[in-house]
Amino acid sequence: MEYYTRFKEMRQQKGLTHLEAAEGICGKTTIYRFERGDAALSAPILHRLCRRLGISMQDLFIDEASEYALIDHYLDMMREYVYFRHADLLKVTLEDAQETINIRSEFDLQYRNYKRLFRTYTAIMLRNEGRLEESEHILTTLIDETKATNMLELEIINTLGDLYIITDRSEDALMLYHKHRNRILESRHMNEMDRYMIIQLYYGYAISLYNNFFYAEAVDICYKLLIRIEENNSLYYQGKANHLMTLIHVALNEPKSARHYLAKAEAAFFLENLQNKMAEHIEIAKNAIEALE
Repeated sequence: MEYYTRFKEMRQQKGLTHLEAAEGICGKTTIYRFERGDAALSAPILHRLCRRLGISMQDLFIDEASEYALIDHYLDMMREYVYFRHADLLKVTLEDAQETINIRSEFDLQYRNYKRLFRTYTAIMLRNEGRLEESEHILTTLIDETKATNMLELEIINTLGDLYIITDRSEDALMLYHKHRNRILESRHMNEMDRYMIIQLYYGYAISLYNNFFYAEAVDICYKLLIRIEENNSLYYQGKANHLMTLIHVALNEPKSARHYLAKAEAAFFLENLQNKMAEHIEIAKNAIEALE
């Protein structure tokens, strides 16, 4: 029996309607679609609904084909919140996973590298909260422990590289990418890695080159990045990459090329509904271009 079907049975056993179960938590239509298997619920929402029914989330997964279905659910949710930058949901889900999985001896914390992933996502949460030293300590420890090149290591490197970039440690970021980039991209596991993490790796490397004034090398990596973005249809990184190309051409005193890439960046941010969030960055780039013309 699927866990959403079991949820429906338990709700009915408690005598609750969709409206009564959902009140103050989510819409009744959300529960209706969830029970049909048409929509997924975030871990925090599902946790609150289970509490309303007087059950634990684990109760929903007892008879799943895989005894590890609950771990799968948490990992999928945490990865989604990291990628789509839902910092609050990531924090709540980590706290819930600590209570539901981590402290219970019946769970295999080595399954799907859960234990290391939990530490990685905890480091991301700490970075989001500005607790940068704690975040860096976890990430560097994880890298030191890593024996093989795989998707998890790539996520750790991307997170640590981003931490170095946002704290203006450009040389540390470039050293990190120099050390790991070629080894990862030449790995026989390359095709098994998450394509968006590969895009993040290229972007982090490109911006590190730019911050260290290696403009020609940064342009070369940006071209490769844009090819990968077109293959995977990521408007967010399309905007970011074109914005970075704008900054590089400004640094190279090439206003015509800079304006060309800025227009592409604006279009991508508009399509991704990020025009307000990126407005300040766009305005700074426009002023820099006008200063050259």
